[in-house]
Amino acid sequence: MIGKKRRMVRALVFVCWVWGLPAGALASDTLRLGSLSGRQSMFDLASVRETRPGVSRAEARRQPAQVLRRATPTRANRAYWLEVVLHNDADTTRQVFLYTSDNQLVTAYLLRPAGIDSLRSGTMLPTPAWASAETDNVIPLRLNPRETVPLLLRVANAQSLLPPWTGLNRPCPALGLAVQTEAYYRERQLTSYLRNLPELQYRSWVQGAMLFLLLFVGLIYARYRQPVYRHYFGYVLAGCGLALLKTRAYTPLGQGLGHLPLLKAHLPETLMWVALGSYLFFVNELLELPRSHPRASRRLRRAAWVCFGFGAAYLAVMLLTNDGGFQQLTFWGTRLVLVPLYLGLLVWMGRAVPSPLTRYVILGNALMAAVGVLAWLRAGEVILKGVYLPGGVDNLLTLSFALLLEMLVFALALAQRVRLLDRERSASQRAYIAQLEENRQYEKRLAEIEMLALRSQMNPHFLFNSLNTLEYFILSGEEQKASEYLAKFSLLLRMILNHSREEAIPLADELAALRLYLDLEATRFGDEFRYHVEADAAVDQHALMIPPMLLQPFVENAIWHGLRQSQLPTKRLFLRIRADDPQTVTFEVEDNGIGRQRAAELRRNSVMRRKSHALEITQQRVDLFNRQNPAHLHVQLLDLHQNGQTGTLVRVTYRVGQEEE
Repeated sequence: MIGKKRRMVRALVFVCWVWGLPAGALASDTLRLGSLSGRQSMFDLASVRETRPGVSRAEARRQPAQVLRRATPTRANRAYWLEVVLHNDADTTRQVFLYTSDNQLVTAYLLRPAGIDSLRSGTMLPTPAWASAETDNVIPLRLNPRETVPLLLRVANAQSLLPPWTGLNRPCPALGLAVQTEAYYRERQLTSYLRNLPELQYRSWVQGAMLFLLLFVGLIYARYRQPVYRHYFGYVLAGCGLALLKTRAYTPLGQGLGHLPLLKAHLPETLMWVALGSYLFFVNELLELPRSHPRASRRLRRAAWVCFGFGAAYLAVMLLTNDGGFQQLTFWGTRLVLVPLYLGLLVWMGRAVPSPLTRYVILGNALMAAVGVLAWLRAGEVILKGVYLPGGVDNLLTLSFALLLEMLVFALALAQRVRLLDRERSASQRAYIAQLEENRQYEKRLAEIEMLALRSQMNPHFLFNSLNTLEYFILSGEEQKASEYLAKFSLLLRMILNHSREEAIPLADELAALRLYLDLEATRFGDEFRYHVEADAAVDQHALMIPPMLLQPFVENAIWHGLRQSQLPTKRLFLRIRADDPQTVTFEVEDNGIGRQRAAELRRNSVMRRKSHALEITQQRVDLFNRQNPAHLHVQLLDLHQNGQTGTLVRVTYRVGQEEE
């Protein structure tokens, strides 16, 4: 019963308030829905009150009202209250739509007897709080048949921290409010959608191209891990974010981003600074400035980090304050500083960086600067105020398209960089191969010269010993032996001279020369010297190629340092040739001489201390042969001690076509 009385009192007070209004105010402040056709502006209709932002609804209604004029400017740090009476003169429920312009926050109060209906809209309002599910700048108002409802509107934007005399305490509340019929609103929505369809297509194309480019660059960076691709990826990522954040509110992506209105509003400026910092890092790596201009490179890196820091600081300030004045000051102040520095950087790169990629950087920046500066000036209403681009293309979409053009030019620059690196790498490889070939030819020629020098060093030694023997026969009156010896010696000498010009000779030729040499030595020693040559039948003596005079130094060393000093009545030398496997042949030279240790002692005690170079020379020849040929020679020297007798075994292993392990 008490609740029913209270409702009756409230209704009586409301009726008295409505009908107690002055007649002129009622006539001017009342909007009859039956007379509404299409769209009705709030100008010259609603009464307006200007208050501080924190004033309550009841206190605001106690302020003096004035009729709103079209040219009345609004001020920052102020809230505006508009009041009008809505009257549905029809017998059916009617719905109208209140257009709230681009204000940050608009609250509509329907003062009904049963209570107050509160509806909100605005660019700083999260998506779930929108009065309309379609957009953030429309409030639907529904009136019952024959219902009269006072409508109270509060319009306010974020407070500015800057003083009014700066002239930068914008944006101010926009009072371009209007009431629209449902048919007019639907028609305008359809018309706006069709008008903006080309803009949506452009935006989708730009966003899709950026996302594809982002994916492509990300894959390249994941593959190569080079700093130039990392910085380019950051640049493209910032551009993609800038393009995606400016999606219209009635699209699914726009409504999703509308859950974070502050971030959606202020993150684009931060992304611009991130893009600028990434751009400076990218240009630094693309033009290889750390190598060519280290001082300028360090300055660019510091400038890039300053851009990152400033962007983060700007975002933090705007999220905390949402200060439109600071936003305007930052926007124009930084542009006035950056544009001259930007142009100076381009001029410096064109003059001081003689890289083939510099023209790509200048071209991309020229496109970006031309379109971007035009968009910024147009956004600031400096030029082309009130001029709309075809298809609803706005300034930020124009800027996004400029970013895409620059990204594509930079992509071409990266492709050109890859081609230049490939050319440089190919040229380096060709030069390296040519140098290797030149070194190989030089080493081969050097080895040949060294081999000839070693052979020429060995030949006089053998010639000296042979001439001594021939002299001995002549002085002894043994003309027949001298003649036979001279014939064999001349044949051996001819064979040695012929073989010295060859890198490898058949084993048969080597054994023929070796038998001549052993025959000559046997002639000198007489019957006390015997030699035996044994060769496996599996060894093809005509097909197997070996270095010339490979075995002769070992045979000579065995005779002169082993057998010659021996006191045995029979001095023996064995030459064995066997095939261990199809790729390996082993040569063994064995004697029953005094052994290496005793021979060394005799040389130390000798008056003349004649040094033998045979083994040293032979080892050098073996090293040269192994370095010059795919085959491999390995020499072993072994001392023999059998039944109280001494001797020496030389084992030469010859592996055909096999490198040393």
